[in-house]
Amino acid sequence: MNTRLFSNLLFGLAAISVFAIPAFAEEKAEETKGPEVKFSGEVEFDAYTGDVINEDTKSHSYASTFDLNVDVKFNETWSGSVQLEADGETTDPMAIYNGAFIQYTRNEKFNVKLGDLTFSEGAFLNYYGYDDPADNAAGMAEHDIRGLEIDYNGIVFGLGFGRGDNDNQICVEEDGEESCIDVAYDAHLAYELELGEHTLRPFVDYKSYQEDKHDELHAGIDANLKFDVFGFHAVYGLHADNLRKDSPKPTHAFLAEPSLEIDKVNVKGAVFYAYFDEDEPTVHDEEIPEYFFAYAEPGVSIMDALALGLPLEYHTNTVDKNDDTSTFDFGLRVYFTPVEGLEITGFAMVDIPVGDDAGDDTGLNFGLESVFSF
Repeated sequence: MNTRLFSNLLFGLAAISVFAIPAFAEEKAEETKGPEVKFSGEVEFDAYTGDVINEDTKSHSYASTFDLNVDVKFNETWSGSVQLEADGETTDPMAIYNGAFIQYTRNEKFNVKLGDLTFSEGAFLNYYGYDDPADNAAGMAEHDIRGLEIDYNGIVFGLGFGRGDNDNQICVEEDGEESCIDVAYDAHLAYELELGEHTLRPFVDYKSYQEDKHDELHAGIDANLKFDVFGFHAVYGLHADNLRKDSPKPTHAFLAEPSLEIDKVNVKGAVFYAYFDEDEPTVHDEEIPEYFFAYAEPGVSIMDALALGLPLEYHTNTVDKNDDTSTFDFGLRVYFTPVEGLEITGFAMVDIPVGDDAGDDTGLNFGLESVFSF
């Protein structure tokens, strides 16, 4: 009897091992398989002509952009990301390190990032000419920092030292001696409130150069509203420098971008106005490219992959109201999207001088822009 029990016990242990060992091995493999790596990015290569009517020697120009993102997922909680970028008005821009961060995700409502971060607010969405927030924005063009970001239930808080073009140097002269400070810090706060299909995003960004009375403030609100076939994007942005001084005076920017889409017909537009003080304005490079422009583009889809647009534009082309360099532009844009992730846009634009300082010659130029993402 004891021999039979012992034999049954051995048989049972062997049977359990047959099923248990593969399951255990699979669990160990799951634990030791290492991080998951994902590559994504975007490539754009453009070519443009100069004025083909008035230029004695015909000219052309290029623009190229390459963005590569490498995302690493260690587990459900920890992840990391690194970005490489090449961007310039040439055919061979140099690729450079563009930032990296690690991220802790507690749940879908709470995460923390540490490393190289970028904030921008109130970007132009409809008008193709100013839709890169690295250069232009009604609220705030991109600010790069190395620091911390906390996202909690729609609230975004960031704090860190300025990096790249955001790490400006301030020089102050006292008693005939000049001293320079080249470490700026930046604090960013925004809240995205979702109301059905509508979103409201108030924001504020404070940047200090760690020198008395030298600081920078951006604040405002970005609203995206959706009513069936009608959409409306609106931004108010306050841009101010040297907050504890009387000058320069703040700049106020207002953007309205309506859109309408019915079946194969769509219309999108943009109206922008920025109030600059005539004597002591706040101007941040190309952040606000001109003090006023109006744009409308009715379009129609010919087929799933092909659409046409007829842009109509008025531009002041300056931030100084004393310069009368305005133009009226119109033309044709052709959008070709053969597959998801690939867009080819060709255009022809006529530029008609309107202002007294805009010259006398009507111009004509062409362009082709190709973008694919992966």
